[in-house]
Formats: sequence, structure tokens, C-alpha cells
Amino acid sequence: MGLMSDSLIEIAHKLGERVKELNCLYGITRLVEQPDMTLDEILQGVVELIPPSWQYPEVTCARIKLAEREFATGNFRRTRWKQVETITVDHTVAGHLEVYYLKAMPESDEGPFLIEERHLIHVLAERLGHIIEQKNAEERLHALYEQEKTLRQRLEREAQRRIDFTRDLIHELKTPLTSLLATSQLLYDEERGDRLEKLAGYVLEGASSLNERIDELHDVIKGEVGSLKLDLKPVSLEELLRSVAEETRPLAQQVGCEVRLELSGGLPPVNADAARVRQVVFNLLNNAFKYASGSGEVVITGRAEDGKASVTVTDRGPGIPEQEQKDIFLPGYQSERDRTTAGLGIGLALCKLLVELHGGTIGVESRPPGGASFFFTLPLVA
Repeated sequence: MGLMSDSLIEIAHKLGERVKELNCLYGITRLVEQPDMTLDEILQGVVELIPPSWQYPEVTCARIKLAEREFATGNFRRTRWKQVETITVDHTVAGHLEVYYLKAMPESDEGPFLIEERHLIHVLAERLGHIIEQKNAEERLHALYEQEKTLRQRLEREAQRRIDFTRDLIHELKTPLTSLLATSQLLYDEERGDRLEKLAGYVLEGASSLNERIDELHDVIKGEVGSLKLDLKPVSLEELLRSVAEETRPLAQQVGCEVRLELSGGLPPVNADAARVRQVVFNLLNNAFKYASGSGEVVITGRAEDGKASVTVTDRGPGIPEQEQKDIFLPGYQSERDRTTAGLGIGLALCKLLVELHGGTIGVESRPPGGASFFFTLPLVA
């Protein structure tokens, strides 16, 4: 009976030691999981969890010693009864975990220490290395996030300054231009000789062209800041395309082109802002006339499929080099061939903006020297 009782006592003792070890590991997990816990707070917390996990808590002290930092229990003192384990961070020795008994205790597996305590200090040192690596990674990630946040804020401020400057510039240009347009219109309407009529026509044409470029620039700026609004209604795309084709025939004839309209069956109505869609088609046609001069015809095709309408404007001009096609819709972009012509390089950018505001897509296909096809889609009326 006495032997059985002694065995039970020994088993209970060993179980108690294992429970203390598990409590230590669980306590570390809880420390790490606490939000906003700094690495220093975690390391100090780990040190405080160690003494209760050893066989003689009342005479146990501990210390975590890193290169430039040290964390110890309040009763810490170095003695000759110790266990030490290396802490490795990112495959490099970063410090040591030390456990001391403050006085001599009965001999066990490793001096006064249990072999299980050697296993535990090894696990603790390994876990500390992982914790330090994780916290260092979090700090680096946080620093990168703060850098990105600062950069984003700076870019946003710079973008807003550019928008504010452009708005001021538009206002400054519009004020004298409005007066110039009114005056040139009056001059053009007055009775005058052929030469004066021609000069007045040049002034009116130039002022009108400048006014259109300013309006386009203003639309692009409004689109960038989200203040450009559409008046969406059911629109007969077929009627709109026929009207635009007819209106632009005189301009096409001036540059030696013909406008041909190809519609696949009756086009169903689209959900769109008619004025803005006309603006897109006009811009694409003007672009086609500029490069298809004297080369035959410009073709407008329209079809409906998969819940959307598709419009394509094709010219037989020199085409667009492949390396330019990816940038052609960017605001201000001008190819080498554009630099000899008037314009700000925002006509196609405005087309892209207006089409995408409608929920459609726009693109270009070109295989020089076989001309270019600009196409865009619009949603059909549901």
C-alpha cells in the first residue's frame, strides 16, 4: 500500500510539473495575442511566467538578455545553479534565456534541474526567437505602411494643387476668351469686304477652337475629381449616329474623305447622355479625318449584342504604332505625328472618360499602315 501511495504521489508530482509547463506556454500565447502589446512588454511578461513553471518557484529567477536590452524578474541574481539557452532570430544568435536557482537544491537530472525543465527552456528560447522575428516583421510592415501613407497623402496634395491650378487657369483663359468670341462674332456679322470677312472668320474659328479645347480640359478635370455628371436617358443610338454622320460629311469632304454608316439591323436604345455620346463620336470622327485625309472613307459601324451596343469608327490612314496604342488614351499624350497638329492631346482621354462614366469600354485596333479602328460600348436600356 505504501509503495502504491508513493507511486501515485510521484505521478501526481510529475503531472503537476507538466501542468505548470503548459500554463507557461499558454500564458505566452495569451501575451502574444493581446492587441497593441509591445515586444518589450511581451518579453518582460515571459520572464515573469518562468519561475512558477520550475520545480522550486520560490527560489527561481530568470532573465532574457539581448544585444542591447535586458528583461529580468525582480529577484534576479546570478548564481552557479543555472540553465542557459540561446535565442536565435533570423538564423543569428540574438541573445540568451537564463534561469537561476538562488540557492542549492536537491540534485536531480541536470544538477538541481529536471530534464523536463531543460526541454522547457529550449522550447521557450525557440518561441522567443519566433516572437521577436514576428514583431520585427510587424514593425517593418508598419513602417512601410506609414511611408506609403505619407507618400499617398503627398501625392494627393500635389494632385489637388494641380487640379486647383488647372481650374484657375481655365477661369483665367475663359474670361478674356468670352469677350473675344462675342467681339469676333459681331465683327463677322457686320457688313465688310471679302478680305475682312476672311480675317474675321479666322479670328472666330481660332477663338472657337480654343474655347472647345478649354471645355474639353475642364471636362477631364471634372471627371478626375468625380464632379462630371451624366444625364442618363433612353437614347436612339441609330438616330444619333445617322445625325452625326450627316453633320460631319462637309468636314469629311474638305479633307477628301467620305463617311459611310453601317448598322447591323435596328439598334435598340442605349442608356446614355445623348450630348456626351455625340461628343465621343464627334471626337473620334475628327481624329479619323485628321489622319485619313485623302485616303478614301471613314466607316461608322454599330451593332448590339450581349446587353450592350458597340460603335466603331474606322479610317484608312497610316495607322497607329503598337507601342503607342497603350498610351493613346492618356491625358496630354501626343505621338510624334500629333506634335505638328493643334491640340492638347486630351480629345481621346475625354472619350475614354465619358465612355467609362457610362459603364462602357473603349479601345483601339491598328495594324500600320492599314488604318485604325476606335471602338466603344454603351449599355442597352434594361
